[in-house]
Amino acid sequence: MTRAERTDRHGFRFRGGENTRIEAFTDAAFAFAVTLLVIGAGHPPTNIDELMRALSGLPGYAASFALLCVFWYAHYMWYKRYGVEDGRSVMLSLLLVFLVLIYVYPLHMMFDAAISLGDSPATVRSPRDWKKTYEIFGIAYTSMSAVVMLFYLYALRLRHKLALEPFEIAVTRSSVSRWCIQTGVGILSAALAMLLVTDTRGVREVVPGLVYWLIPVSNLALRGHLRRRLAAIGAAS
Repeated sequence: MTRAERTDRHGFRFRGGENTRIEAFTDAAFAFAVTLLVIGAGHPPTNIDELMRALSGLPGYAASFALLCVFWYAHYMWYKRYGVEDGRSVMLSLLLVFLVLIYVYPLHMMFDAAISLGDSPATVRSPRDWKKTYEIFGIAYTSMSAVVMLFYLYALRLRHKLALEPFEIAVTRSSVSRWCIQTGVGILSAALAMLLVTDTRGVREVVPGLVYWLIPVSNLALRGHLRRRLAAIGAAS
């Protein structure tokens, strides 16, 4: 196997081999979660009105699918990069699967209510409904992000055992920061929903959702910092 086949775009060496049983189980669980999104409507459309209502929920389904893919890919890349399968990594994998299966419907409801093309099948109508939806979504996003953060913290703890190169440690630290920020954003959104959203409509109703835009902004900043850090490590070596 060539070096290009064994590294990612940063040159991070893939220490994982073939899919392990826990990876296969996690992949199957994520696939099942996607299936739950598809069959969540209850039954296939039987007339054009039901078909149009189903199609109006396509953006919500796409957003939910994309978010599940983000967490699946984070888990996939962790095992590829570090190749650690011990009691702690298995426990974290099972916890992530549990959270995904528990929160798949709240994730779908949030996106479906927020970006559906027509009448949303989700019964999120009043400010009180939005308040509860934001709170549940924030808890879901926080808990899943925290598990991924714990994965990378564990890899950082094992950096000497895994013989991570300096640039690999920098990439790992950047991943810890990324998922720490995402965990914090979920907490912030849920807290703002509890504090700001009341029974009357107003601008405060959308604030808990807007804070999630901090994630792409912070990711851009972290990428820039990581590029500078990797350049410094390369120059030093």
